[in-house]
Order: sequence, then C-alpha cells, then structure tokens
Amino acid sequence: MTSMKIIIPVYLFGVISLTLLHTASSIECPQFCTCNKITCEAKCQNRLYAGIPAFPNYITSLTYTGMNLPEVKKRTFNLIKDLELQVLILRHNRIENITANALSELKHLRHLDLSGNGQMNFTQLAKCLRNIESPNITILKLNSFGWKSEPISIYETISKYNITELQMSRNYFKSLNMSALEQYVPNLTSLNVAYNDIEHIIPGQLRKLEIWRIHHNYVDVNYTLFNSTGTCNFPSLKVLNLTSNFVNHFENRFSCLDKLEVLVLDRNPVKQILKDTFSDLPSLQVLHLNHLGDRLYNIEAFPFRSQTLKELSFSRNHFAFLKSARYLYFNSTLIFSGIPKLEAIDLSDNYFNLTDCVLKEMISNLTNLKRITIKSCKFQTIPTDIFSKMKRLEVLNLTKNHIGSWNGTEVFGSISSLKTLRLDFNYINVFNDTSFPESFMANLRSIDLAGNPFFCSCKNLWFRKWIHSWRLKRPHIFKGYPANYLCINPPELHNTELKDYFPSDDECYPEKMNAALQSFIVLSLVGIFSVILVSLIYKGRWHIRYWIYLQRVKQRGYISLNSGDSSLYSGFVVYSDEDRHWVFSKFLKIVEEENDQTLCIHHRDFEVGKLIVDNIADCIAQSRKIILVLSRTMMTSDWCLFETRLAQRKFLNDDNGSLIIIMLENIQKKDMPHSLRDLVDLTTYITWSEEPDVQEKFWTNVLKSIKGGNE
Repeated sequence: MTSMKIIIPVYLFGVISLTLLHTASSIECPQFCTCNKITCEAKCQNRLYAGIPAFPNYITSLTYTGMNLPEVKKRTFNLIKDLELQVLILRHNRIENITANALSELKHLRHLDLSGNGQMNFTQLAKCLRNIESPNITILKLNSFGWKSEPISIYETISKYNITELQMSRNYFKSLNMSALEQYVPNLTSLNVAYNDIEHIIPGQLRKLEIWRIHHNYVDVNYTLFNSTGTCNFPSLKVLNLTSNFVNHFENRFSCLDKLEVLVLDRNPVKQILKDTFSDLPSLQVLHLNHLGDRLYNIEAFPFRSQTLKELSFSRNHFAFLKSARYLYFNSTLIFSGIPKLEAIDLSDNYFNLTDCVLKEMISNLTNLKRITIKSCKFQTIPTDIFSKMKRLEVLNLTKNHIGSWNGTEVFGSISSLKTLRLDFNYINVFNDTSFPESFMANLRSIDLAGNPFFCSCKNLWFRKWIHSWRLKRPHIFKGYPANYLCINPPELHNTELKDYFPSDDECYPEKMNAALQSFIVLSLVGIFSVILVSLIYKGRWHIRYWIYLQRVKQRGYISLNSGDSSLYSGFVVYSDEDRHWVFSKFLKIVEEENDQTLCIHHRDFEVGKLIVDNIADCIAQSRKIILVLSRTMMTSDWCLFETRLAQRKFLNDDNGSLIIIMLENIQKKDMPHSLRDLVDLTTYITWSEEPDVQEKFWTNVLKSIKGGNE
C-alpha cells in the first residue's frame, strides 16, 4: 500500500504536512474536526486553516465554520471531491472570491449553506451557483450577506434546480418579490426571509409553500397578500411566523389559508382582537399572540373561537384582566369560549386580581386543558376551584410569582392527572401536610420548588421527611434538588442546602412528661383551671389594660383625647412593624416631605424612657387625626389593637372626623376583630392600590382627610 504527502497551507504557522494512504477508508478525521461515523457528519472550526483537508470516505455531511477561506476555488475541494458529499456548510469563513467552477465537482450535493460570507463577490456567487452539477440540490441558505436589494438574479440562477428550501435571513432588502419566486423557484416548501427590512411584498403564488418565516421585518399584512387574484396564493401553507412586524389588524387577513396550523403574531402593534378573528382558519392548532405592547385595549367576545386550536399563548402582554381596569375591555366569561380542543394556554406576565374571580371566569370552562402556564403574575396564592376541575391537566407552571401558601385540598381537590408542577422562584417558606393531597401525587413525575426562601426550622420538618420519602420512590422527582433548595432563615443557616438541615423528632417535639398517674391527674386539673383562667384573662386583656389606663388617667390628670386645637401633630399613625417599609418609603414621603404635614410615628417620635402606654395616650391626645394603616399583620399586633381602642374612644368623643382608615390590603370584614369591624362600618376607608393611576386618587383622598380639620 503506497502513500502520498499532502501539504496544507496554514496562516501564521507555515504549513502542515499530512500523509494520506490511497485507501480512503484509512484516512483519519482532521485534528480540529469531529467525525461521527453513525451520522456520517464532520464538523470543523479553526480560524488558522486556509484549506479543506481530506476526510474519511464515510463522510456525507461537512460543516466548516469560522475558517480563513478568502478564496474558494475548484482545488479547494480536491481532497473531498470523491466523497459522496450531500451537505456542505461553509458559514462565516471570510470568503471574498469564489470561482465559477469551485463547487462543480460536488456531484452529490443536496444542501448548500454559504451564510455569513458578506464580502463575497455577488456576480461570482451567481456564476458559482449556476455551475453546480449536482441534480439533487434542494436546500440553499444565503443568510447574513448584507444585501440591500433583493437578489432576483440569484433566483434566476438557481431556477435550474429543484429548490424546496431557501433562506435569505439577516439581510437588508426592503422588498420581497413573491412573483419572481413563483417564476424561478415554484417548488419552494420553506422560505426564510426573517430579520430583513421588508416593507413591501409583491404578490405571487407559491402553491407548495408550507413554512414561511418573515418575522422581524416591517410588513403590514393587507387583504391581497394571501389572496390577490381570487385564488389563494399559498394554499399549502402550514407555518407562518410574522413576529415583530407592523401588523395592525388581524381580522380577515388569513381567510384562505385552509391548511395553516401554526400562526405566530408576537410583537405586532395591534389595538383590538375582534370576534371570530381566527375562526376561518379550519386547520389552526397553534396561535401565539405574545408581547403585543401597550396599544391593545379591546378584546371582544369569542376572539379565539376555533374548532381546531390546541395551543394558545397570550403572554407578556401586561394586559389588565381586572374588573376594575379602566380604558380596557374584555369579556371574562367569553374570552376563551368556543375553543373546545384547547390543550395548552399561556397567560404569563399579565395582570390579575385573584379576589375578583376573573381568572376563574376566564379559564374554568377549558376543561380539556393539559398544560397551563401563568408565570410572573404576582399571585400570592394558588387560586382555588379552578385546577381541581381540570381532570386532564398534566402540566401546571406557576413559576416566578409571589406565592407563599395555599390550601392543597381546595386548590387541587381530587385531581390525579398532574405530571409536572412548577412553583420555583416564589415566596414559599414552609410546606405542611395540607400543601399536596395524596391524590395529587399519584402520577406526578416532576415538581420544581427551587429558588424559594425556605425556613430551616421545625416548621419544615414534615417537608424534609416528605422530600426524603418521595426521593426514595422517584429519585428525580424534585428538579434542581438539592443545589437550588436553600435556607434563608435563620440567619446562621442562610444559603445552607435544605438537605443538610434534618432535625430529629426529639429536637422539634420534646418528650412528654411520664409522671405517675396521680401527679398527672393533679397537674391536669391544675392545667385545665389555669387554661380557663388564662383564657378569660387573655380574652379580656385589652378591656383590662384599657380600664387600667383610664384609672391612671383619672389619678394623674392626663389631658383628654379630644383636646381641641392644641395639636402638635397632624395625625398619629397606627401600623404594624411589617408595614414599616411602606409607611416610611411611601406614606411619610408623600404626606410629610411633599405636603408639609407632621405625623407621629412610634418608631421615631415616642419619648425614650416613658411607658409605651403613656407615649400612646399623649401622642393621640396631641394629634388631630388618628390614621389606621389596616393590614393582616396589624390586626394581630397587640399594641396596634390597643392603639385602635384608644382611637375608637377619640372617634366617639370627637365630632370632626378624627379617624382615617387606610386599607393597605384587601381584608374581609369577617376576619376583623369586632371593635375594628365596627370602626370600618362607621368610617369611609381609603384603599391602597399598586396601580399608578389609582394611587393618584388615593393620595388626594388621604391628604384631603388629613388636612380636613385644619382648613
């Protein structure tokens, strides 16, 4: 067996000498390439080489990228001309010149990709394409050439081949001549002209076109694009991507596309979605309407009605699905009606208020759903009475919300079809045995709880045991475990992996006393009596404290709580420590800094060394108004309730509207203490909202109430 020496020139490092045996099968894959004998592929990437070396004879697909090939000639491919090469990818190789016969001997070529060689001579490229002798070439990719005008001459050049897939994305031409494509490449089934500057499309018919990617251009779809002569221009079209164009209207634009299955209309400046916009697409299965911007204000009833639609994505639109939303219109009960086969829906990054039942009205009738995605919507809990009715639900994705807790029985009911649950990156601290019903775990194969701020305390002992037991049954059920399951509290365990915190039952539940029966009975009786006594005292603790306070006032001669105009403060603010950030960062900033009012804040204005009860009484007496910042944590604060009792006395004694109630959270009256409920019933309260347009009215009402007694 003889051998021959091949010299390959190399930039910067002279030449490399390869000795090749005449028997092609003995040639090894070049050092800077990877060859796969199973798939018959070779992939190379190295900016030093200026030629194409020999490859084993089983190679039929060659990807050669990132090389220095300024000139491509016939001899460039001398070492591979005998291969039955079907796929040749020469992307981003800095090709400047290519000879007319450069590819002439690649007679088995089926797929050619010359993308990213923008310095290539246009005329030379056309001549080279004309002289390819392979009768099988069907795929041509000419992306990223920087062309400012449509390459009509290229269409004419390749008309001799049966091109079925043509890519010309990431260029700069502004016009697309579908009539020219119809003339020269009538057998196209796939056309990619994305990321150009296309503003104008000359109509033409491509009757075999199945996939058209025209996203990221400047196209506004008119009535003639798809039907210009009374017959459909693209009767075989199945996939249409119009993302990031200037499509202002959807209705009556796609009426003849009877075979269209996938329609992507993301990032278009549409204002309205009207009734039955997509109902005349009899094969539509996938519809994407994401990131439509702030212009969308009206969604009529039955906007997505379709007998075939299976997947609907309406995410990142920041649409306010709220009953209180102003300037927006949608029909919560009919918006998703008329889609009987819908299996997947994505409503991520929109606005919802779980207390107004809008979400339930929107999707509760979609009982065939298999996949629901509602990410980044600031849910504080998992909504009830929705998912439990969806007996086919397999995937529920609620990642990146503000979920802290939920009632598993009310949320999931007896549903057993769920296979994947994502609750990662929420605000969950503690799990307990009510979080997930037994039926819920029946078919679950994947649950993602990563990125939550877990408490490593005895409150999560059940959760640790639960994880351990299920990992024994299904080792890979918890995604991201253990690396992304970290403790946030207590401080000494911050960023500790949850798996490393596993306290014993003895640590969390100390041994019960094992005393003699007589001692047990005696202690039990004493305990029962003590509990009764303590319960009575606890129940009337604020009545007792209030009575003691009144006695001290009589003895020491404290000023009345309704002391007239000798007010030192505009208002005394009653709030819990958990709401301190809101009070200081928002309330004080607006009321004191921007409107020159003086408020009494216990963190700041109480006299050091003085009894708290005396501080409270004095400050209330010296304040014209009492401002209750009402929240759930405020209702559980003993001192806040005491201050509220004093506020009630001042409110009943004064006749100048001395009480202002700010509803910081949406709280049901049934959850309020009796005395506080009476105040709310007697007083018009002001409700805080995160919506900017509502906040302006909020601050106007607050300032008017505070200044009311002083004008």
